[in-house]
Amino acid sequence: MVDKRLFTLAPGVGRLVAAKVVCLWVSLLVDIAFVFTLVGLLGQLLLPLTLLRGTSQTVDPPASMQWQPSDYGYLTILLLFIALIKYLAIRAAAHFGTEAAERVKFALRERLYRKMLALGPAYSQLVRTSDVVQSAGEGIEQIQSFFDRFLPQLFFSILAPLTLFVVLLPINVPAALVLLVCAPLIVAIVGLIGKRTSKIFMRYWGKYTDMGASFLDDLQGLETLKAFDADERAARTMNYKAESFRVMTMKVLQIQLQSLSAMDLVAYGGTAAGIAVAFWQFAAGHIGLPAGLVIILLSASFFLPLRQLGTYFHVAMNGMTSTRRIFALLDAPEAQQGREEIDADDDSLSVVFDQVGYVYPQPIKADGKMRPGLAGQSDQTGQSGEQVRQGQSPAGKAPVALQGVSFRMEPGHLTALVGSSGSGKSTAAAILAGTLTGYSGSLTLHYDQLGMAKSCELRDFKADSLIRTVTLVCAHSHLFAGTLRENLLMARPSATDTQLWEALALAHIDGFVYRQQAGLDMPIAEGASNLSGGQRQRIAIARALLHDGSIYIFDEATSSVDPSSEALILESIHELARHKTVLMITHRLANAVDADRIVVFDQGRAIEAGSHQELMAANGRYWELYRAQEAVEDLGEGRQAPQPLSQKAEAMDGRDEEAGQPEDAGDPESLDQSGPAGQSPAADLGNLALVKRLLKEVGSLTPIMLAACIFGVIGHMSAIFLPVFGLFAFLAQLGRPVWGMGTGSALLALAACALVRGLMRYGEQYMNHNMAFRLLALFRQKAFTALRRLAPAKLSGAGKGDLVALITTDVELLEIFFAHTISPVLIALLTTVLCVLALAFISPWYVPLLVLAHLVMGLVVPRLFASNLQGIGKQIRRVSAALDARVLDDMRGLGEIIRFGQGKNRLSQVLDRTRVLWARRARLSRKNGNFEGISALVVMVSTVAAAWLGLVLIGQEGLSAAGSLVAIVLIASSFGPTSALSALPASLTQTFASARRMFALLDEVPAVEERGSGKPAYTGMALEAVSFSYDSARPANSTDSTMPSSGHQVLDHFDLTVPRQAILGIQGPSGRGKSTVLKLLMRYWDPQQGRVSFSNQPLPQIDAHYRRKVQTLMSQETYLFDGSIRDNLLLASPGAGDQDLRRALGQASVLDLIDSLPHGLQTNVGELGGRMSEGERQRIGLARIFLREAQLVLFDEPTSRLDALNEAVILQSIKRLADGGNTDIVMVSHRPSAMRIADQVLTL
Repeated sequence: MVDKRLFTLAPGVGRLVAAKVVCLWVSLLVDIAFVFTLVGLLGQLLLPLTLLRGTSQTVDPPASMQWQPSDYGYLTILLLFIALIKYLAIRAAAHFGTEAAERVKFALRERLYRKMLALGPAYSQLVRTSDVVQSAGEGIEQIQSFFDRFLPQLFFSILAPLTLFVVLLPINVPAALVLLVCAPLIVAIVGLIGKRTSKIFMRYWGKYTDMGASFLDDLQGLETLKAFDADERAARTMNYKAESFRVMTMKVLQIQLQSLSAMDLVAYGGTAAGIAVAFWQFAAGHIGLPAGLVIILLSASFFLPLRQLGTYFHVAMNGMTSTRRIFALLDAPEAQQGREEIDADDDSLSVVFDQVGYVYPQPIKADGKMRPGLAGQSDQTGQSGEQVRQGQSPAGKAPVALQGVSFRMEPGHLTALVGSSGSGKSTAAAILAGTLTGYSGSLTLHYDQLGMAKSCELRDFKADSLIRTVTLVCAHSHLFAGTLRENLLMARPSATDTQLWEALALAHIDGFVYRQQAGLDMPIAEGASNLSGGQRQRIAIARALLHDGSIYIFDEATSSVDPSSEALILESIHELARHKTVLMITHRLANAVDADRIVVFDQGRAIEAGSHQELMAANGRYWELYRAQEAVEDLGEGRQAPQPLSQKAEAMDGRDEEAGQPEDAGDPESLDQSGPAGQSPAADLGNLALVKRLLKEVGSLTPIMLAACIFGVIGHMSAIFLPVFGLFAFLAQLGRPVWGMGTGSALLALAACALVRGLMRYGEQYMNHNMAFRLLALFRQKAFTALRRLAPAKLSGAGKGDLVALITTDVELLEIFFAHTISPVLIALLTTVLCVLALAFISPWYVPLLVLAHLVMGLVVPRLFASNLQGIGKQIRRVSAALDARVLDDMRGLGEIIRFGQGKNRLSQVLDRTRVLWARRARLSRKNGNFEGISALVVMVSTVAAAWLGLVLIGQEGLSAAGSLVAIVLIASSFGPTSALSALPASLTQTFASARRMFALLDEVPAVEERGSGKPAYTGMALEAVSFSYDSARPANSTDSTMPSSGHQVLDHFDLTVPRQAILGIQGPSGRGKSTVLKLLMRYWDPQQGRVSFSNQPLPQIDAHYRRKVQTLMSQETYLFDGSIRDNLLLASPGAGDQDLRRALGQASVLDLIDSLPHGLQTNVGELGGRMSEGERQRIGLARIFLREAQLVLFDEPTSRLDALNEAVILQSIKRLADGGNTDIVMVSHRPSAMRIADQVLTL
């Protein structure tokens, strides 16, 4: 069950676990000493009862029990000393357990991150990013219970019965033997349940991670879901998965409860058996009453450690299951690294591909085995999905991406790779950059070293040496959450501000940065969501230029920038190629015309190479692609020239390019990444108000909660009265029956308590968790509904890792309140009342003491504990969520981290956050240990006070020694339910923090309220005198701080009428608001002035579902969900048949590719569509648009990542869509060729 490697992860873990075991053992010895001392203190009460039996039957108790009244002062001091040792032992045990768990978690998180660095950015070929994030976050946190609780308890559970056996053996051999024999039955039950639950726990954790992965997928694609009005269907799927997880959880719970009930039956049955044997020995005259009382008070201690072990076992199983998944990742094979160093002059390094081939690896499952059929998933850094096309290997084998590729790159020359989407270009670049390993053939670097020519195979170089040499810039280079300076310094940590500005100038982004108030320290949101696509790309290029390697690879590096910026960046690339070895991958053949050498890829092979003139003369594939580009240039020739729009719109054209704000992200300066679950009135709710709001969620499930309370009260009263009924039997034997119960009835009641306790435990916990898990599923549903309502405007800049943690970890923490707080509070109250009533009929003198003790334990201690924990839970949840967000950000940008040699630095930052979390948890553990010790002190002091009260009241009229003795035992055993309340603050501190985060999300005000009901026939859309800025777009009562703010008016009294059955083209430099126009039409936001009209009606009055059927949007970055191609297409039209799908695929120029795949439409596209190339993702997205058959179609850069041939086909399809049907089209594009098909052009 346990992976032994866990014990070797961190130094000193074994010693810490052993130290906690010693503390637990000391605590047990203290309990034993307390019982013996207490019985000695009760000597004056026991003496008259013992004398009742007569001299012939009296058996002297052990000498340690023969205390005289003159010794009572010493006994009191001894009891106080025992209580102090108990307190210190509990504190120390809490410290050692937490320290051991935190050391292991720290080491495991470090190992996992280092493993991801070792696997490289292609890690996502082996495992989903969401699995890594959950494993590094909650998966590792699950191990806490194993080292903190289960493992020490395991050893203590062996030590405790043996210790008690040795202690009780001199008192009475039969009773000690019976107790010892019953104890191992609990171990047997734990073992049997462990074998039964192992596989179920694996499925349970699998469903949990699948739910998290599904949520992350839906969250990242929520804008796409809303555009196709598919978010409600996604919500139903999410609800189904949440319900499936609940059903699986209930199955696991039933097994747990069956084992707990069995353990309770054995524990309390064994206790009853031990007491019964002790009574038999007492009746036979072999032991006296003091010895019998010792056995009564200590018998439960035989079983409590083992019973507690069973409780921890089920918690620890979660940790062990997640550990298997983590070690499956850690065991993933790594590529072997070479030993050679590259020591070459910048102008001397050349690259030779010679018959290079590449086959994508198979991913791993949770058990570490390879998973067929899912290969080739890549990261989002430009690496394409060449593995799913004509080069496919036979079914069941790994797919082939490159076959026999040969070409040469020379220093001081620019080499361009061109070809259709998915032809293998990005795979070749990724191999050269070291992103992909395990190639076949030969790939050598040739360079001069000290005047001598040298060459070496790429696989023989050290990874860090290759990283210093090769710089890769992809179409989607990742920018990390933080500041611009931090992102730039990743490439050159020693760079000065002057060098940073020079790089920004070379990438032509310096003007934009200069205008930001913070300059180089301007904030960057997660995913750079506060920047436009062009701005993100130019910053990435500036960072790459700072790296100053010998080889530069630009993989579609200019795909997201406007033509003027593209020309300037190309100029920088050509300048760089004068003294560097530069490889440029492009779909735009015009960019490759001036390259020194052009290599043409097709279906994983390099089929042509030469200059532009040579390739054109050959009339081959390059000629075909180039002529297709010319056809695009000619597309629209013979038509009337595009008509400029109104002067009012064109007047905006005179603005400086860099003055424009990010297209739909406002001003990065004021970005706050706290997220929609951050600051809100809910974040400041007091505990009482928060509890009231949580209780309201119970609603119709109240009968289940009340049933749990009834079962719990009966079960706990059975546990409390088990030793009391045992004492009843002893007293009845002495002729002093209590409540008129004889020995027979007392023993029957004793047995009944043991049986009822197990049955009631099952009923109580089943009802509690049934209610709790239903509510958790409801909270997940509410959370996703809230995110649907807020998307996309209010989720801009929100940490995705934080939101995943919200719907997984935070929701799970709410279980503590619903399953372990509501009914325990009521049970503690009711059992206390019943104990008071029982005590009133036994000895009313003790009632005030019982009430006072329970008020202290159940009210004073928890309140003091809660006030002492003020803010700790919130801090832990905030740091934990931030850690999840950082891990997700790093995994998304793992390619950049590796390529810029920043693995150690980023790992150090993750570990720093882990240390902060460690410190917060250690603080919580210290306070928990303090108050757990205080709770133990309250029990001891209350019991001693009851004993002293009995001694003081000896001889009082109406107070018998038997009644006093029963009262003392009842008080000592009554604290079980109430003591659970004193531990609640430690459990609830994080739960309340999670609840506040959840309610903050649920209370967040959306950017627009969708309450319209109108469904007019579509007659067009228009913007009328619209003024809009992102700062003012925030609703007045909104608490969201993720929405970018800016005083800049993105649109100022702007007028636009969408032409009917025509194409409106919108062009202009990056950051001018082109995408903002589209999103106002889609009603992502409402303008501050003016109005957006739909069929001459205000857009807010239109029914949102109806509007989304009439209009649709394809954004700059097409999002594909982790599923089949068919599933992704059916988002647009759930009822579409194969013929409809094929027609749409044909219009998008992707049908031939789909037909070439072994699984056709059932081919899985992977996480974020990672098994498809950029162009393939874009074309599938376009097919989805065509399938929608909307009357208004909005395109945002539809051909920015497509080669010339596919661009021609797609533009022709868009043109036919406008000419031949009832469709209005608005198209934003930087590319002049796209504007050639427009009927009207608006320049911003």
